[in-house]
Amino acid sequence: MDTIVIDRYREGDEEGINALYNEIFNKSRDLKEWRWKFCEGPVDSRPFIILARGGDRIVGQYACIATFIKYFDRELKVLQPVDNMIHKDYRGGAKGLQVQMLEMLEETASQMMIPLGIGFPNRQAYIVGKRLLKYRDLFTIEHLLKRLSLRIAVKRRLNIAPLIYVIEAVTRPLIRISIARGIRKLKGVEYKWTDKLDKRIDAFWEVIRNQYNIMIKRDFLYLNWRYCQNPDSKYKILLAERNGDIIGLLIVKCEEIKDIKVGFIMECLSLKEPFLMEGLIRKGLLYLSDKGADYAVIRIAPKDPIKDTLKRIGFLKKEVMWDHYFVYKRNSDVVEESVLRDQSNWHISFGDCEAM
Repeated sequence: MDTIVIDRYREGDEEGINALYNEIFNKSRDLKEWRWKFCEGPVDSRPFIILARGGDRIVGQYACIATFIKYFDRELKVLQPVDNMIHKDYRGGAKGLQVQMLEMLEETASQMMIPLGIGFPNRQAYIVGKRLLKYRDLFTIEHLLKRLSLRIAVKRRLNIAPLIYVIEAVTRPLIRISIARGIRKLKGVEYKWTDKLDKRIDAFWEVIRNQYNIMIKRDFLYLNWRYCQNPDSKYKILLAERNGDIIGLLIVKCEEIKDIKVGFIMECLSLKEPFLMEGLIRKGLLYLSDKGADYAVIRIAPKDPIKDTLKRIGFLKKEVMWDHYFVYKRNSDVVEESVLRDQSNWHISFGDCEAM
């Protein structure tokens, strides 16, 4: 077996990284998506790509995306692990490549004074991370679901195509009516669907940032990169506006997973005004229903106050296929352990995980 060298990313390594990624995850990602993820975000993430080289090829990677978080009245740079991978011929060992790459990453983070890493690992990565990489639990993420159709429930019980069609045709409009009737007309408020964001988002961010103590910085630079420049580009944006100012934001997407159409609420933020957020969510549900979604799902911290609004609309907490792990690694006393672990301080969403 080749001698393994652990070192940092160098210009031109992206082709070898992408080849390994596509082989391990059975994907066909192109370099445009790689550049979007690691080069074009709010922070250049290339310094945080650690590689294992075997001969003339890349056989492992521990990489992070860098973003900014709002931590009370401070803005901090944080890292989120992504695309952690090792070729099957080089795996194993308590002091294996993952640990060696992590050690170099921690050295880099220390040199660049990065105080915190956060992550949303899948089950396999969570087990490895807890055992070998010093991951610590923040809290268990909650997923709340709202049924938009009875199609899947009927299919699982009876699976008679004509009956499924009839029940879908009857019940979907009824569910839509119950959603729509809860939308209040608010004075001066307009709702607009769009595929683009503009710099007004920065003024909106300055208003809503203090609703939570800890959250990823959702300014124009971040949200435009995350959703509008994303090569995936399957997101739809709903803005609530008053007098030309943005006062609410909802971002959704619809995906087919096996035989289920799922509507994801990626982002949901608004000013604290009666019925404003509820109107955003209800209009989002109508859009997802139009796209044929069977369910809508949202990811939140357990003590997020928007839970009351979601429950009023009919969302229920469910055990779902998406992993619920939320972990961290603290590198500095700048962030306090007890503060990080307090669920009431956090706002999280599906959008915080780049894989969604």
